[in-house]
Parts: sequence; C-alpha cells; structure tokens
Amino acid sequence: MAATQRHPKYWFLDGNIVFQADGTLFRLHQGVLFVHSPTLENIFTLPSGVANDGADEDHPIVLPGISGEEFEHFISWLYHVSGTVPHDQNLPSLVAILKVSQLWQIDNSISWAIAHLDQLELSAVHKLELACKYTIPQWIAPSVCSLTLASLSAIDEDEALILGVRVYSIIARAQEVMETEQCTIAAVPPGLSLPPSPACNISHHAHCKDVWTHFWWQKVACQLLHPYNPLAISALVEYVAQQANPDGLNLECKASFVNQVVEGGGLEVEENIIYGAITAVEAYFNTL
Repeated sequence: MAATQRHPKYWFLDGNIVFQADGTLFRLHQGVLFVHSPTLENIFTLPSGVANDGADEDHPIVLPGISGEEFEHFISWLYHVSGTVPHDQNLPSLVAILKVSQLWQIDNSISWAIAHLDQLELSAVHKLELACKYTIPQWIAPSVCSLTLASLSAIDEDEALILGVRVYSIIARAQEVMETEQCTIAAVPPGLSLPPSPACNISHHAHCKDVWTHFWWQKVACQLLHPYNPLAISALVEYVAQQANPDGLNLECKASFVNQVVEGGGLEVEENIIYGAITAVEAYFNTL
C-alpha cells in the first residue's frame, strides 16, 4: 500500500469522514459537505460495501482521478463558503472546484466556478477545452464564433493540439468558406443592375455606377481581402456608411447599392457559416 500523509491544514481533529486523493489524507466534517449537496449526502449515507469506509485514515474514501492539489482547492472553497478559511480565485483552483463539483453534482459550486472562470478572460481555445471537459455549453457558441472570425494563423501549435483534429478542422473549414464568400462579395460591386434612384436619372446613373465600382474595389474590397485583419462581412454596411461619400455618387443610389447586399442575403452568409461551425462542434462534443 502506497504511503499516505495527512494534509497539514485539512486534517480536522473533530472531523468525521476521511478522504484520500493521491497520497494525501483529508479529515473533514460531513455536515460541511452535505450542506452543499443533497446528492453527496445520499452517496455517503448509503452502505458502500466496504467496512468502515471513510471512518479513519486506515479506511479512507479513495478519490480516483482527483489529485491531492485539486481536492485541496475544492475543500478550500467549501470551508471558505462556511466562513472559516480564505480562498484564492485562480485558474487551477477554479478548474479543480468545477471538476470535483461536477463529480459530486454540487450545483452551487459549479455555477460559482463557471462565473469566476468567465471573469478570467480565458482564450476561446481554453474555453472550448473546458466546455468540452466539464460540460459548459454556453461557452461553445461565442468561442467558436471568435475562432471562426479570427485568422487561422492566430491559433498556435499548442492551441491546435488542445482543440484536437476534429474541432480544428471544423474551424479551418468554416474559415475557408468565409474567405471564399469574402472574395465573392469583394469581386462584384453590388447593385450595378439596379435602375436609377428617384433622385438620379439615366444619364447620370452610369456615372454613379462607375464611381461606386471604383469606391468598392479601392475601399471595400481591400478591407474584405485584407491579409491580416479582413473586414467581417457583418460589418460591411457599417464600414461603407462610415466612409466619406465619393464625389459624383448620388446618395440615394449609394443607399440602393448597399441595400442590395442586405436584400440579397449577403450579410447572412457569415452568420450561417458560424452557426454551422457551432452546430458541428456541439454535435462532436455530444459524442464524447
């Protein structure tokens, strides 16, 4: 039998239940544990089939898959809530609390850990990793959206390994489709087949189309095809509205040209691509 040692802080002389995580023993108070989880109370009040299970350090309840450090973080949180021990809110601690809390179905500490992890401003890759490992569905959509809109080169080798081949390929494919749509939109200025607006006439409208085409290729297309920071398709209309109106372009004609993008569903392309990537990642996580 491997050697064990008592935890220097969480071995309470008046404790009445003993756990072992790795080689570390914890003697705790059942009341503190049970107040946080009726499920936990049901687990430990049922016969385990093991004589004196948890009664003393010779018969501890062994916690497979949980390290001594992880269990220490979790216990620190429980006793902090009880008002007796201060607690640090760092990444390893919060993840450990989430891990043990999900194992024992302690809803309040699951919610608390997730809320405080959100405050750490984790990367999209790290959030996806945690979302998969600890079932945090609300993190999947914003993380996939962020990765899909960013450059694939922004994902380094370590992050690619964290994502795994399946998720990385979903993101890469979504970005490829997005780039194709950006190239298509950039190549053809919208609205050139439209008739003149009420404020324009046929003779001047040919000039409006020429000015619009030049503006589109010189301004909009360059932003859509920018190699490092391409303009998001969803931001196209706002970008055009922020630019000074080109000389000679009738304002109503310009509005008609831009509206052609909206009515043609061009702005929905980006949303549909992202939604497809989110759905694919969620479906994959559900198989794990």
